[in-house]
Amino acid sequence: MNIFFRKIRLLGMLSTIAVTAVTAVFSLPSINVIAAGSTSTSGSTTVASSTASGVSKLSGIQQIVASPGFWGGSSFALGKDGSVWVWGSNVYGQFANGTAGPQGWTITPHRIGALDHTRQLLIGYGYYLALSEEGTVTVWGAYAKDDNISVNQQSEVQQPQTIPGLADVVKITSYSGGMLALKKDGTLMQWSAPDRTAAGYAVIPPANPVKGISGVKDIAGGAFQAALKDNGTLWVWQSASGVAPGKALPLSPTPISNLYHVKSIVMNGASLLALTESGTVWGSVDADVHDLSKLVVKKMTGLSGIVTIDTGNGFNIVRNKKGEYWLWSSGTDLSSLQKVTSLNGLAKLSLGLEGFVGVKKDGTVWTWGKNNATDPKLTFTTPKQIKGLQSPVSITSGENSKYAVLKDGTAVAWGTNMFGQLGISVLESRPFRLSPILKPITLVVNGKTLEAGQPPIYANGRLMLPVRAVSESLGYKVAWDGGTKLTRNGKSLLIRESQIQLADGNSITMTPLPVKVSYTELVPASALIHALGLSVTWEGKNSILTIREAGNTD
Repeated sequence: MNIFFRKIRLLGMLSTIAVTAVTAVFSLPSINVIAAGSTSTSGSTTVASSTASGVSKLSGIQQIVASPGFWGGSSFALGKDGSVWVWGSNVYGQFANGTAGPQGWTITPHRIGALDHTRQLLIGYGYYLALSEEGTVTVWGAYAKDDNISVNQQSEVQQPQTIPGLADVVKITSYSGGMLALKKDGTLMQWSAPDRTAAGYAVIPPANPVKGISGVKDIAGGAFQAALKDNGTLWVWQSASGVAPGKALPLSPTPISNLYHVKSIVMNGASLLALTESGTVWGSVDADVHDLSKLVVKKMTGLSGIVTIDTGNGFNIVRNKKGEYWLWSSGTDLSSLQKVTSLNGLAKLSLGLEGFVGVKKDGTVWTWGKNNATDPKLTFTTPKQIKGLQSPVSITSGENSKYAVLKDGTAVAWGTNMFGQLGISVLESRPFRLSPILKPITLVVNGKTLEAGQPPIYANGRLMLPVRAVSESLGYKVAWDGGTKLTRNGKSLLIRESQIQLADGNSITMTPLPVKVSYTELVPASALIHALGLSVTWEGKNSILTIREAGNTD
């Protein structure tokens, strides 16, 4: 039998992508292409191979916003162009597509078109917030349309909605139970989140003015709220709906006594720091997120000439004019104050990755933490280098996952990947290997862009296609019959284990084997293209895969 091969030229130069990692190189995807119906005398198909090139990284990233949580936490990227990308878990409705639950998690970023032109992205307490360039605020998340939002099953939730009553907003911050918004005119608005277990939210509740304060230039939120006025005074209060007991903090904005000329503020949980124009530091003591009854904001006597402040991970850190870093336990006075000496040649120190992240003057990145979490004495582990990471713009962490934004606007991730939270388009976890967050492949079938829940991916050096999405777009009915059965015009084929059984009795052996991402089955593009009689074009520069049926010129 004559075998006729139709080789499709795949657009883009052949190349490999060097990954920012420990001697890691990302393999090129391969796509095998052959005219449909060509078989050998043995009844199995031999497939000619070409290589798709131009594996693109997600670029133009301004910030990675992530948080830990059940089923993989939340992972977003905010683009410099205002685009919002999401990947991993959708158990709390992160994907903003009207569903929430364990199904449909993805290993590839996808863009949330409804959130284009976003200025600030914020993860709240079971909900998500986006501040637009126009000054409006959108909220979405697990607000069920019924009273059953168990994380063990899918639920229908609200699509992203604009919070009524908010306009001309320049900054937002979340706290337990809601959100604080700073408007362009220096006034404040406060929004209380509806109960996650409540039902029937056709319209999200509106925001309301915060009375008794104006002329605000900055805000912070956590266990309570703080506002820095343009006259240099600092005001604090707690929400009436907050869980914190006690009456130490008022329910309306009240200035901190004897504190003036405040330059900047930072806050994490119940820890608040304020830096004055003269270089002194004030901080909150004797409080935690569950008990504000003894909270006091007082001057940290002994600190002077301070130029930067930070708080988080149970610590406060400050840098003085000499370039020295000092730290002490957050929520306390300076009894545990000590100079940071763990790393020589330190150029920048921040709180992250559950401890400290230091960037040396040579650009290398190091991380360390406290030796014993229960020991009141502050001793620290030996710093370890994050190999392959050089002078990152920012670093953040999620659910056992870490992310770094690089100077070129791309990002890398490493850590646990159980629910795709790394966003690197592979299934396995990579705790010690940095991998780039990849741009999703745009799939065009017969001239129409296909919105697949899980886009095509690269696995073992080959392109893999989502079977159901591609097949249904071509008019096939998809069912389970001991395997994935595709039926159209009275003819069927069956995808089972490593084989595609064709209607004529022949079969195609798939290499590599099919993979599953959540409930999405993906098979080698070469095998599916052959089985369905398709042609394909790969535009590597823009990561566009175009599939056509015979005779279709779209």
